[in-house]
Parts: sequence; C-alpha cells; structure tokens
Amino acid sequence: MAPSTRQPILFPVLEDIEFCSCKADLVAQHDGEVYVCNPDNSHCYIFYHRDLEPNKPIQAQELMLSQIPSFTISKIAVSPKGQKLLLWGDHGIAVVDIPRRRRANGVTTCRCTLIGARFFQGHSKITASDVKWHPGYAEDTHIVALTSDNILRVYSTEEPACAVSSYPLFNTDSIIPYLHCLNVSAGPSLLSAQAGNMVSFTFGPFVEEEQAVTVFVLEENSDVFALTLPLDNRGSVGELKGPLKVLPPDNENYELDACSILCLQSNPPVLVIATLSGTLQHLALLQDSEVEEEECLYLLETVEIELPGLTEEGESTCTQSSDEEVSTVSLLPDPTSRDRYFVRHNTGIHSVFLPAVQRLEHFVKAEDGELNLECECVAEHMLCVQPVGAGDPTCLFGSTIILDPMLGANLLVLISNAEFISLPIRSVHREEIPLLSGGDKTSHCASPMKQVHSQLFSQKLQGILARNVSNPLLRCGNSSGMSQKALLELLMKSTQVFREEYIAKQSKARGELLHHMTLLQEQRSQHKSELTELQHTVSELAEEGEKLSDRSSRISKRQQLLRQRVSTVMREVQQLLPDLSTAEIAFKDEMNSMSRSLKSLQQDAEQLHQKLKFQTKTAKNLPTLSEEQQDRVRAILKENDNQINTLVSKIKTANAQYL
Repeated sequence: MAPSTRQPILFPVLEDIEFCSCKADLVAQHDGEVYVCNPDNSHCYIFYHRDLEPNKPIQAQELMLSQIPSFTISKIAVSPKGQKLLLWGDHGIAVVDIPRRRRANGVTTCRCTLIGARFFQGHSKITASDVKWHPGYAEDTHIVALTSDNILRVYSTEEPACAVSSYPLFNTDSIIPYLHCLNVSAGPSLLSAQAGNMVSFTFGPFVEEEQAVTVFVLEENSDVFALTLPLDNRGSVGELKGPLKVLPPDNENYELDACSILCLQSNPPVLVIATLSGTLQHLALLQDSEVEEEECLYLLETVEIELPGLTEEGESTCTQSSDEEVSTVSLLPDPTSRDRYFVRHNTGIHSVFLPAVQRLEHFVKAEDGELNLECECVAEHMLCVQPVGAGDPTCLFGSTIILDPMLGANLLVLISNAEFISLPIRSVHREEIPLLSGGDKTSHCASPMKQVHSQLFSQKLQGILARNVSNPLLRCGNSSGMSQKALLELLMKSTQVFREEYIAKQSKARGELLHHMTLLQEQRSQHKSELTELQHTVSELAEEGEKLSDRSSRISKRQQLLRQRVSTVMREVQQLLPDLSTAEIAFKDEMNSMSRSLKSLQQDAEQLHQKLKFQTKTAKNLPTLSEEQQDRVRAILKENDNQINTLVSKIKTANAQYL
C-alpha cells in the first residue's frame, strides 16, 4: 500500500474553498464534458475530460447564475440530454440552463430556475433527501424529489413554483382510523411522522403495459417500497407497494442506518442497499411464490466494506459543517456493465462486481436448467483519501464516470484539496457459463498428469499469488499536519500488507515451484526409461513389419493370378451363349406384340360383359305398357306430328309471301 507517485491535477478555482460536507457530490459529466460546482459562490465550471493533464491549466468555462440560490449546494446532476444542470442541497433545488456554445476561460451568465422555492422557504424543517431527473419525459423538463416528510414530488422546470404531482409514501388507510379514535386531526406532518424516514430512491425497469416507470424507495430501516410513476403524463399511477418482503426472513436483513439504494438494470432487477456502516445488501426482485401478482426481494448476499474514515464508534472523521451532519455512502452505477457498481463514501471509492447477475440473466434466457447463486461478489478498494484515519481531513467532493472513445472508461474523482484523480475502469472478468446442450469441449485425450491434476499449475500459482485485499490509490492532504504516530501506523500497515500479500505468497509459490520441479525431474527419468523400452519395441515392430510386407507382396501376386483366371472363365462362358437370327428376333417381337394386344382385347371383353350384365339388369326393372296404352301413345304422337307438319307448311307459305 505504498502511496501513488502520480502527478496531481489541480483545479485552482477550488483551492480556497471553505465549504466542506460529507455529503458533497459536486462533479457531473455528459459526453466527455465535466461539470464542477463551487458551493461558496454557486458558480459552475465546464471543461473537457481530455484537458485534464498534470502541470497544465484547465481551460474551463465559468457559468454565472442569474439567481444565486439561498441554500448550500451539495450535489449536482446533468440532465439526460445535457441541456440542463440540476443543483440541489438540503433546503432547495435549482436548475441551470447550460449554454450551447463553449468558451474556454470565459464567463457566461446562465438562467437559473429555483424549483419549489416557496415550499422550502415555508417549511424550513423539511429537507430534500434525494433528487433525480425524471427518465420518462422526452425533454429535460421534470425532476423527482424525495423530501424528509416522506413525500415524493414531481416538479416541472416550466412551472417551478409548485409540484406537478405528489405521492405520499405512507399508508393513510391504516393510520387515519387510529388517529380518529384518538380525536386527532390527520395532518400531512403527523402522517409522515407515523411512517419511517425515507432516505433515498432509485428508478427501476419500465412497465410498458402501464406506460410507467418503477420507483424503489428506501426507508431508513432498510425497508423497500415500490411505486409506479407515469411516463410523460401518459400512464397511470400505481398504488404504493411495500414494504417488500425479504427472503429468507432474518432480523439481520433490516439495518437501522440505510442511506442509499441502487437498481441494477438487469433481468431480473437487482437492488443494492447501502448503510452508513459500510454494509451492502444485494437483493433480486422476484415474484412471490406464495402470493400471486406480488413481488418480493431475495437476499443474494451481504457484504461489508472497510471505511477507513470511520472511527471505532462509527463516526466520520470529515470536518463537518454542522454537528448533525454525518457522512453517507452513495451508490454509482457502472454504465459499461450491468453487474458492477461503485460505492462512494467520504474516504474513498470501492468497486463491486456481482457474478450472480450474469447467472440470473442466463437462467431467465435459458428458461431451463439449474440456478446456482453460490458465488461471492468481488469488491475492490480503488481510492483511499484518508489512509491515516482521523489525522487527515481530506474527503471527496464528487465523482463521475466518463466514457471516452479514445481514453476509454474512467472514474473521475475530485477531492477536497482541489485535486482531480482519474482512475481507469478495467473490464470485468465474467465466468463462462456452459451451454445447456452439455457438449464436451475436451474430446481429445488428456495426459495422465492432467487427469490426476485437473487444475493447471499456472492456475494454481495464480490462486496462491491472488491477493485477498485490494490496494487502493492513496491520496493524502498536507502531510505536515499528520502526527508521527499516524505516519508510523501507515508504514506498519503497508509493511504488514506487503509481507502478507506479497512476500509470504511468493515464498509459498516458490515452494510449490520447487516441488513441481522435483516431480518433473522424476517424470523425466521415468520418461527416459519408457523411451528406451519404446525404441526396443519400435525395432521389433519394424522387423515384424518387414515380414508382413513380404507376405503382403506374395498375397497380391496370387490375387492377380486369380483375377486373370476369373476373366478367362467369364470370356469362355460368354462365347458359349446362343445367338438369335434376324427372323427369330422379329418373330419374338411379333409374339410379344400379340401378347400385349391379347391382354388389351381381354380387358375390352370383360368391360363389354359387365355392360351387358348392367343393361340386362336395368331392363328388367323398367315398367311395361299394355297394348291399349301403346295404341293411345301412338295416336297422340301421330296427331302431334300432323300439327307440326301443318305449322311448318304455314310458316313456309308466310315466308314465301313476305319475301
């Protein structure tokens, strides 16, 4: 854990800043542009990430606000389209219109809109717990704010005076009857006091059927509530669900110091809950098997990360602006991976990778097979700004993830001494999940050693040399203010880590190498003796091959003689076959033709015989007329014949007259 020798990248504008807050997050980005806010004068600065180079002045554009917020700015966020900048603190919210043109080292006055100013001024005891941009609107016009009175409010930048809609995060149906029994009026403040303290919220998956987005709200006791917000005023608002049941049930699932929640956009969604003490809970959102059409949270694992800036009593060592302010732990999603996120606290940053997310997604896509979630997450300590604990007042002022096509993904961090730290984000190593077909990839014959030792020796060495703890990048403030005891503790801790994680493991790896070399030498001598035996066997096989070759040549000659004899016999048999003359051939053809004609005539005779039988049978069934009836029919026919002849003669006469 030796301190880093990187050259610092300083932002001189923030060197003399007097603001210090354990909740500060004053850095944001959009398309490679970095936004920084100075809470002392409420000025904002814009510059490109590529301009961050050591010993080089930062070409930043300064944004002067048209209205100076009366509250202290502690966090900022850029809208999804990069058109507006969100500034908020405990007692207010503001939105700044970002100018389209960029001028390096220039000052630009920007329009600043105060959101819900009258509400925050009239309710000084109500603070903003969490504020985010609404993802359901095509334009950057709506903001979702969670306040300490347990109400989720949606504000519009076009109508900033009051909230467009409000959603109470407490069950009024169960509280109001109890208050009526006590003859107490059910006011909003009293209703919110009956419920727990909501501290954070996050956006979940979109619900296409309802044209809404799911919002998960975290209570201070680790309870999670679910609510659906409409998209662009097109959907309907669902009822508040919760607290969601956590399986398997355990009292340890509920912490009393929960402070942040994050939803990983996977399928199924995975929620991450962080506490002030550094405990992380990973919960998968699944359908409840006992109650239909209800969701529950399945606890995957619980992780505890080390927070160097906390004392043994759990108090922060950051120089606080007020006695009531405590450090918090915030969660930052990784835009390059759905199964990784970052934990930002006052003293540094951790990276957490969840292999269980990939297994869940594979199980959902396959719709078959077994689900194995017995895999631990991988936590890495990336940055530590208080390696000596309470002796160092350095803390974080903000962090953001920048995706650059040329520089790759980087985590940009601003610490309290106005220094920027750019940490490259390495790609995560995902395990290879076998196909459900169960195809055998190792169809070739493996060596006996590989059959005995299934694990490769290189993998064994990597397992021995693997470090159980990560070494973060160390950044300290002014070392002159540190005590000799703190420096000695840092040196002893670094030496201990060096011995345990490097020297001890390298010694063990050296022993494994020597043992492996001894085994290889024994195998080499054994292979030599086996090679001598194989050479003797090869000579014997060569002699036997010569004998077989001579025998094969004799057999081939004998086979050739047999073929000649067979061909001679076939030729003589062909000569003895009789030959027909031309007359005999013609007579044969004539006989064949007569045979075919005879068959045709026989078929015709059979058809005539069948017709005769049918006509005879039909004639028997016809009715017969008597002599008198036959005479009458003849007379009628004769009379009709005479009439027809008369008419024909008249027609001919008429034609002759008129023609």
